[in-house]
Amino acid sequence: MIKKAGLGTIAAGAIALALSGTAHAAFPERDVTFIIPYGPGGGFDTYVRKIAPVMAKYLKVNVIPKNVAGGGGRKALNVLWRDKSAGHNISIFNMPGMMLDEILGKKTAYDIMNFTWLGRIAQSKYVLTVSTKGNLNSVADLKKAKNMKYAVTSRASGSYVAGKIMADAMGLDVTFLPGYKGSAKISLSIIRGDTHLSLFNTRSFAKWAKGGDLKTILSFEDKSSFKGVPNATEAGYPSLHALTIERVVGTAPGVSKSTQKKLSDALFSALNDPEIQAWHKKTKRPIDPLSADDTAKMLADRKAFFTKYKDVLK
Repeated sequence: MIKKAGLGTIAAGAIALALSGTAHAAFPERDVTFIIPYGPGGGFDTYVRKIAPVMAKYLKVNVIPKNVAGGGGRKALNVLWRDKSAGHNISIFNMPGMMLDEILGKKTAYDIMNFTWLGRIAQSKYVLTVSTKGNLNSVADLKKAKNMKYAVTSRASGSYVAGKIMADAMGLDVTFLPGYKGSAKISLSIIRGDTHLSLFNTRSFAKWAKGGDLKTILSFEDKSSFKGVPNATEAGYPSLHALTIERVVGTAPGVSKSTQKKLSDALFSALNDPEIQAWHKKTKRPIDPLSADDTAKMLADRKAFFTKYKDVLK
């Protein structure tokens, strides 16, 4: 009996040890899914599909892009918030646009600031874009103009949030018209004269301005890269430099510190990888890595800034 009991105990212990080893295997135990909260073809989709296979080199598992579109990104955030895969699902976030619900006190199934942050991919700056054929040629013209129409994809977009704050700070008479399907449609609306202005990120503006039908009259860059165009500080509105597009990466809440570090390190290594750096130089797409901790601090600062304008954003 004693011998049998001893063998049974040893067997049970071996099984428990095996199960324990399986449960606590080193992350990642399987492929990682990289969620894109929008449909195929946009800027966020492009970044993820380029970066994912390079991250895979450092995680040593596949990193698989997956579009989860719907609700202006809310569908993807709901999926990630409920995720129990312990870091095997990550997502790109569009900030500060995805903060807007919380800032405005709208109920969501998730708490946007309590995701586990992994780092920032890139920061994009805005330029104020108008038609070359119109009569808007300077900030002074904007301030005198009446009933200007501002084209935007949706009220959840970063361009809408930034545009509302800009209009309030500068005292502009602007009506916002959502529903345009991307920067191409917005460009055409301005060129045709259906709308008058919109904020573009610098790369999108450069792309659509090649035909000579669009121009910028104000840059929110730290130093304007457009000849003869003032930046926000030079125009008298230094606080508007906080209006940026932040492409950050996060995973579900409650992920362990060790898993967070492995994912963050893989992201940072990918962004500094020669393949991504060469792509960045060729395409002019910004790459501005931030660590997980610095990303969390930056987002807290951005939330504090945008919260000051919550009444304007309502």
